[in-house]
Amino acid sequence: MWKYENSIITEAKPELIWKLYRNISEWKEWDKEIIDVMLDGPFEKGGTGYLALIGQEPLPFKLTEVKENEFFSNTTVLEQIGIQIDFNHRIEIHNSKTRVTHGVVILGPNSEKMGNKIGPLITQGIPNSMSNLDMLARGRIL
Repeated sequence: MWKYENSIITEAKPELIWKLYRNISEWKEWDKEIIDVMLDGPFEKGGTGYLALIGQEPLPFKLTEVKENEFFSNTTVLEQIGIQIDFNHRIEIHNSKTRVTHGVVILGPNSEKMGNKIGPLITQGIPNSMSNLDMLARGRIL
């Protein structure tokens, strides 16, 4: 298993962060590495779609957990290289502010080898995307 996590504290209300998560057409506004993203159906557990990052082929994903204003995770399975990538997005109240945490877990028979190889590439833009998410959320009125 390979794991990464990054957190920020923001003045933005959880509902504003959640609104940006739920509207996947806005993901490209806060994550500049995304060139295309699509979800077939509503933003709920079991929903499927695809996501394309700069320089990469589109990859399928599945929403594996969705809890409004608190948490969502999506999973991409790459059978050909023996890994599963779980992306976790958590919103919590922390000392009357909002803590937002993004995490990546790589599982599977090749997780250690591939995690050390692709994990840093997948996660390098997360701090910047979280900063963008914070700025967008704080610039909106609920």
